[in-house]
Amino acid sequence: MPQKILISRLFSQLEYDLRLNLVAGKNGIDKKHINVSEVNRPGLSLCGYYEGFAYDRIQVMGAGEIGYLETLNSEERRAIFQKMLSYDIPCFVVTRGLTVPQELIEACERTATPLFSTALETPAFVARLVPRLEDEFGPSMLMSGNFVEAFGIGVMILGESGIGKSECALELIRRGHRLIADDVVYLKRVTGHRVLGSNVYPFGHYMEVRGVGVIDVSALFGITSVRARKTIDMVVTLERWEEDKDYERLGLEDKTYNILGEELPHVIIPVQPGRNTSITVEVAAMNLRAKKMGHHSAKELNESLMRSMRQDSDVQEREPNYGELDD
Repeated sequence: MPQKILISRLFSQLEYDLRLNLVAGKNGIDKKHINVSEVNRPGLSLCGYYEGFAYDRIQVMGAGEIGYLETLNSEERRAIFQKMLSYDIPCFVVTRGLTVPQELIEACERTATPLFSTALETPAFVARLVPRLEDEFGPSMLMSGNFVEAFGIGVMILGESGIGKSECALELIRRGHRLIADDVVYLKRVTGHRVLGSNVYPFGHYMEVRGVGVIDVSALFGITSVRARKTIDMVVTLERWEEDKDYERLGLEDKTYNILGEELPHVIIPVQPGRNTSITVEVAAMNLRAKKMGHHSAKELNESLMRSMRQDSDVQEREPNYGELDD
């Protein structure tokens, strides 16, 4: 994870996608940098309130900010920008193709602060920029395991070496699901409480299968059998069967697994000879999809049983007790 990104690098990477045009501050484009993934709308600062001013972020000015500045005279605008640019601001972006105030252009030239304009609407610009910044600055780590997509659910498969993670993933691929990463997964946390997993190898999707060797998944199963990146929706841990261990039977208790500070649904699957682990993983993925749609099978069954027991109890209480008949 980089500590900072030069504005020149960001501009070269996103110039086309964000429709950026450099208006002023060219001398600072190779000197200014950013080190956070958030952006700032400096509306309060334009009004003179600098408490908590997030000056270290890209300053995005849209219709609200430009509209307010147009109500001021030139001297007032010049004073505002002189105060604002006393802070070490990485760059400005004026959205919606709005006319950039001349006073801002002059201040950015004087302080060598890059100033860009874009034709994009402000929400669209931020929506495109922030994910790219998150890719650079989001917390990340490497984790040993296999990562597949089954029924649209990103399933991280964990377990000790030799437990059968790759074989389980291979069977899922054969059944029409997709591989994201084998053996080592690159993880990155982004906004929206999401953790993304991707392949660490840039040259293809390969798997090591014991007894066979290294295989090229896309060459054997087709290009649709692989995917570059996916959100991790659940974690499945494979562990060796223990006769005296109490495994989950009902599913009333939802377990979680912490990855990069996010609590993800967790399923533990005991592995023993003759058991088809891949089908169990498929069912776990389908069950999670059902839960996301508001259908929790275990809880619904439990509630149905409790209602039935209460109804039976009420019927018994209402039945008359005639006692013993007299002769």
